[in-house]
Amino acid sequence: MKFKQPLTAGVAGALGLAFAGSAMAQMDTPQDKRFYVAPMVSYGFFDNDTVGNDGSSFGSLSTDNDDSIGGTLAIGKPINSWLNLELFGFYFNPEQRVGNSKADADLYGFGLDALFFPARDTLPVYGILGAAWGKTDPGFNGVDVAGDGQGPIGIGDDADTDFLDAGLGYMYQLNDYGLAVRAEYRYRYTTVDSADIYGAGYEDQRYDDHILSLGLQIPLGAPPTAAAEPAPAPAPAQPMDSDGDGVIDANDQCPGTPRGTEVDARGCPIEKKAPIVLKGVTFEFDSAKLTMQAENRLNNVVDALQASSEVKFRIDGYTDSIGTEQYNQGLSQRRVDSVRQYLIQHGVTSSRITGTQGHGESNPVATNETAAGRAQNRRVELNVTEQ
Repeated sequence: MKFKQPLTAGVAGALGLAFAGSAMAQMDTPQDKRFYVAPMVSYGFFDNDTVGNDGSSFGSLSTDNDDSIGGTLAIGKPINSWLNLELFGFYFNPEQRVGNSKADADLYGFGLDALFFPARDTLPVYGILGAAWGKTDPGFNGVDVAGDGQGPIGIGDDADTDFLDAGLGYMYQLNDYGLAVRAEYRYRYTTVDSADIYGAGYEDQRYDDHILSLGLQIPLGAPPTAAAEPAPAPAPAQPMDSDGDGVIDANDQCPGTPRGTEVDARGCPIEKKAPIVLKGVTFEFDSAKLTMQAENRLNNVVDALQASSEVKFRIDGYTDSIGTEQYNQGLSQRRVDSVRQYLIQHGVTSSRITGTQGHGESNPVATNETAAGRAQNRRVELNVTEQ
């Protein structure tokens, strides 16, 4: 029995480290921490052993154990992302032969397992480390030592038995509830207290057993639900702009401005000067070429602009409604560009002209139903942008 206590202490120490590690581990991702049960069908490949000596009651005894089907039941709980702890029990009924005696033995135990998952979410393979304590009943009441003429000699039953497990497992989840198929291999080192059966003088029986198990893991209770997204923080209150002119009430010196009115930084309407219509600036029919009358009129405009050198302006042009809208748009643009070019050629600095815009037949100032009205609509305007 000299090996039993060190091995038992070693497994208990490893399980103690598992408990301590679980207290410090941090979960990388939320996981299912429900209790579960895991019923499994098991098959044991059982070892044989020889114990005793010539000075013992029966002499040297060879114990032969046949392979056997059995069952395992575990109740467990995930502790963190890499560790499950389980209470488990098992039962086997192998045929056992000692000398000329044989019967179906009862072999059972109860213990504690630690399942270690190195990458639970990506590879559901786990390592197993466990220890159990139980009983072995050989199933017969005496050992028949062949050839001595005495018949079977009575023995004890229910020998104390220790089990140390190490192995590997694989778990495949079947559905969203968490039901899973579970398959395991365990190497089981079994130690039977021979003195409980054969009396003093016999060393412990020791077996290197191999256990295969297949079954289900069934969670208990409803699956965990994802944490609700936190409600977004309310947007900070925006400063009031009662008249909608883009200047907040605290800075608006002209509250109540009609909507759409262009205002300055104080929120007050900007006074716009009416455009200057260049009367007499006309063009040849269906052309952007200036007439002689237009050139004379533009010479006067040049003189006026030279006298006010700080004024900057934009040139806008319009047509009547004869022709398509697209054509009139292009014609009005060519005409204002012609006026711009004439002004520059006659001494107006180009930087003073902030832009040109042809508006086609839009914004008529008179009816297009009469020749006189159409003549008014064909016009060129100067709009002062800076002075």
